[in-house]
Amino acid sequence: MGRHKIMLEFLYKAVTFILAPVIYLKIKLSSKGSAYGDRIKELLGDIPAKDYGCPVWFHTVSVGETMGALPLIKRFHELNPDRKVVVTTSTPTGAALYRNISYVEHLYAPLDSTIAVNRFIDQLKPSAMIIMETELWPNLLARLKKNNVPVILMNARLSDRSASRYSLLGKSFNKYIGDRLTMLICQTNDDRNNFEKLGISSDKLHISGSLKFDIDVNQEKIALGEQFSQRFAPRKILCVASTHEGEDEIALNIFQKVRENIPGLLLILIPRHPERFDNVYKIAEESGFKTARKTDAEISSDVDVIIGNTMGEMPIYMSASTLVLMAGSLTDIGGHNPLEAIAVNTPVISGPYIRNFKKIFNDLVASNACVVANTENLPNVIISLLNDNNKLTELSRNAISVLNSNKGAIEKTLNLLSEKIN
Repeated sequence: MGRHKIMLEFLYKAVTFILAPVIYLKIKLSSKGSAYGDRIKELLGDIPAKDYGCPVWFHTVSVGETMGALPLIKRFHELNPDRKVVVTTSTPTGAALYRNISYVEHLYAPLDSTIAVNRFIDQLKPSAMIIMETELWPNLLARLKKNNVPVILMNARLSDRSASRYSLLGKSFNKYIGDRLTMLICQTNDDRNNFEKLGISSDKLHISGSLKFDIDVNQEKIALGEQFSQRFAPRKILCVASTHEGEDEIALNIFQKVRENIPGLLLILIPRHPERFDNVYKIAEESGFKTARKTDAEISSDVDVIIGNTMGEMPIYMSASTLVLMAGSLTDIGGHNPLEAIAVNTPVISGPYIRNFKKIFNDLVASNACVVANTENLPNVIISLLNDNNKLTELSRNAISVLNSNKGAIEKTLNLLSEKIN
């Protein structure tokens, strides 16, 4: 190992050693700390002392990754009922989605300091680690490599933009990341090529398609969504899903313009992070709209805006809606997965910032299954669609066709995993 590489590794370990307790304290003292509760100490690797049975360890960072991984984890358990499964997330919102799943045990992933990582792995003793998408931490990977624990990156994606950034590390990327991965199961050929350009051996690289097409539709939640929409019939419902800070005002402005042309339109506004529920309610109310929360005991029939202030109920909101606008695309967040709306047969549109799901959106648009528009054009797009039931039906029909034609990533991924997990 060259001298500069030794210095780089030493510097990273030193920085993370210092930052981990600082980050821990910052989270603990913030409002987010209360969401972790007593389990916040797991961020420092302090997990319950017990025999975890040398589990297969799945890591999904937050809500999006967890939703994509859940059907695969369920199928993995069905095929391997005697294997212990531990899942980790980095956020309480991701953790909430595992709350009622009996065949997995949830822990919070450790911060990437050597002390936290070593404490966590010494207690957990995993037999394999499977990471969803791109959560790659050098100290964690180094310790797993030392313990001869196979590490598989599934549903892996690497945009041109991210690949360009990683390329600035030169051979160090492969030294500290690529060499410590056993297998990378990529979504697309472009993702595979970007990893290969960074020096990762082609023998490690495979393509499965996107797991997010293999959505496990909950029929009970769809039925609840239909019941919800009937409460406000015959009003049309616009859902703006997974907003980030700065997007709620844009969404409300779009809604105001649209309802001038479509009287009676109801808006379901869903913040992505629960700590923003109350603030978004306040924003909507101060904007002059009659506002309610989904959890209110009674919601007036003439309400303008309903804040989706619950977790795990996105299929309910989406199936209740006439049209879904995926947020994360109204400002430069990078967009969110449109497939959950498509799976419940609701047409979906997006703002212009879609780099995180570029291929999915491009395929949908090419199949006349979705509309992607500049933010200033969205009101006109929404008005046009809500006034054209035939066009809404066409978008839904084409989108379901795209969804179904891209299924199969779960089985491909499981077949590849079986080669590396004993």
